[in-house]
Amino acid sequence: MEDYDYEKLDLKCGLEIHQQLDTETKLFCRCPAKLQGTRELDFTVNRKMRPVLGEMGTYDKAMLTEYEKGMSTIYEGYNDVVCTYELDDTPPFACNEDAKTIALQIAMLLDANIIEEMHVCRKNYLDGSVPCGFQRTMILGTDGFITLENGKKIRIDILSLEEDAARKIKTEQKTNYFRLDRLGIPLVEVTTKPDIRSPEECREAAERIGLLLWSTKVKKVLGSIRQDINVSVKGGIRVEIKGVQKLDWIPVLINHEISRQLKLLEIKEELEKRKLEEKNLNTSRIELTQALKKTKSKFIAKGIQSGKKIYGINFNGFKGIFGKKLMEDYRFGTEVSSKVKLISGLKGIIHSDEDLNKYNFSNEDIKKINEKLGLKEQDCFVLVLGSKKEVGKALDVIINRVKFAFKGVPPETRRALENGNTEFLRELHGGARLYPDTDTEVIFNLEEEINEIRENLPEYPWVTIKQYSKKYKTEERLIKDLIFTGRLNLFDDLIELYPDNPSLVFTTLLETTTALRRDGKNMENITDNDYLEIFALLKKKEISKEAIEEVMSLKADSPELSIDQIKKKLKIESLSLEDLKKLINEIIDDNSKLIKEKEMRAKGPLMGEVMKKARGKIDGAIISKELEIAIEEKLKELK
Repeated sequence: MEDYDYEKLDLKCGLEIHQQLDTETKLFCRCPAKLQGTRELDFTVNRKMRPVLGEMGTYDKAMLTEYEKGMSTIYEGYNDVVCTYELDDTPPFACNEDAKTIALQIAMLLDANIIEEMHVCRKNYLDGSVPCGFQRTMILGTDGFITLENGKKIRIDILSLEEDAARKIKTEQKTNYFRLDRLGIPLVEVTTKPDIRSPEECREAAERIGLLLWSTKVKKVLGSIRQDINVSVKGGIRVEIKGVQKLDWIPVLINHEISRQLKLLEIKEELEKRKLEEKNLNTSRIELTQALKKTKSKFIAKGIQSGKKIYGINFNGFKGIFGKKLMEDYRFGTEVSSKVKLISGLKGIIHSDEDLNKYNFSNEDIKKINEKLGLKEQDCFVLVLGSKKEVGKALDVIINRVKFAFKGVPPETRRALENGNTEFLRELHGGARLYPDTDTEVIFNLEEEINEIRENLPEYPWVTIKQYSKKYKTEERLIKDLIFTGRLNLFDDLIELYPDNPSLVFTTLLETTTALRRDGKNMENITDNDYLEIFALLKKKEISKEAIEEVMSLKADSPELSIDQIKKKLKIESLSLEDLKKLINEIIDDNSKLIKEKEMRAKGPLMGEVMKKARGKIDGAIISKELEIAIEEKLKELK
């Protein structure tokens, strides 16, 4: 990861963190606030979004971009957990009071100013994930802050209470499928000011806000917290990166976005040096279908035979621009191509800055393309293959994106990718997005309600982390992991039940769970009560600590079995010390020759023999100690 002088670059970052709240019902209806997994659907509804004029008599640019994609939407639902509100057939119910209480608690922990009179607003959702086309949201707190480890305060701009969007299931044949069970689940959005000045500072701020949220009554499951980052550098513009799933992605994503913006600014400067101007940009679209009818490129020949058209544009003076590297494994050509894919549905573009041999063009093919497009040495051509409608849409995207190269960095919302890069998602919203919702009444935050909540605020998580770390003599990161996995309360219960070995509780809840999940085990099948039953058996010495992983593994595979049934199925029985010694002596007697030959080095293979019969029945440390004593005694006999 490249190291930049962030101060010199005037790097500014802000965070938008969305967290689902743990309530029984949704925010504006009384349907259960619980995802339904993959259970069989009861119904589907097919709809298509269309742009409408706003109050100012203009169309939202981002809305038009979404409309240009030509997508349809199918909503999937269940009769027992989805009502007519989610389908936009019924006005909203009263606001969920539990959700409001949790949001107020979070606002107070962020030291925000509480809005006494909340007005529900509509925020446009353009991707079809909300059937009515907007999300209901209300500003609950403003002007708070979160304090970093070094004492720096990151200001909180606003805290909003709003409803979650539907969850996307798949995209097939220009149709997005959304499941309505998530739509309307209450969540808070915490938005910071652009006070963050380095990637690591951004990671820490995100972690601290996340820890604070998870110290309250929020959903503590995978996907319940989502992070977006806003990034800008001197000369660039604010770009929003959505869908940052892991804290460790943050520094890489920011550094790659810095690189992208700087390189786009370099392209702008290079175009100025070449004395090229946007007004003189060649936008002539030349059809090459007939000229390339006998092309050696198989996929182009096949496309033409199926009725597709191939068009080209010659961008005068643009040689090397499309091949300009913006970030790791990502060039300006990639930037244009990804936007074309998203909006037109085509697989991509071909340009002359890349290796054309991979398309199997012959020299004659290249000659025909150059002649038809009037290509000169300093030019760069772009080719597009598809139906006439797809090609027309794709060429519009290419021309508009190339035009913006003269301005520098386009204001965009981009999707975070696992490799640390990003891809175009939509145009960044301009101006205010919030409009009053005429279907809801004003919601009041009364002084007596606020005072009661303030008296019962939880401890700040970083204080808890230090206390636990000191008490149990462990690293702070383990306590953070317990908070972020939602298992701190379970840890407390297990320690109360089994106080002898805190290290074992940490290992079970964090390391063993992670290892089994990597092995493909469904760890959601193991409940808190299951963990308590396992440690109760451990306390009664009915199983040993070595049996815990085996019991957890079977429970993950067979949730219908109780822990007691699993114990019987695995034939786990406690082994007394006396029986252990008897077992060890039998194995020692059978391996006298090995002991005489290897002496104490025989302990390794003999330990394996003992563990075959004693694993899970008695503590491994006790087995090791007793085996060592028995070997020493045997060696005395042999002398």
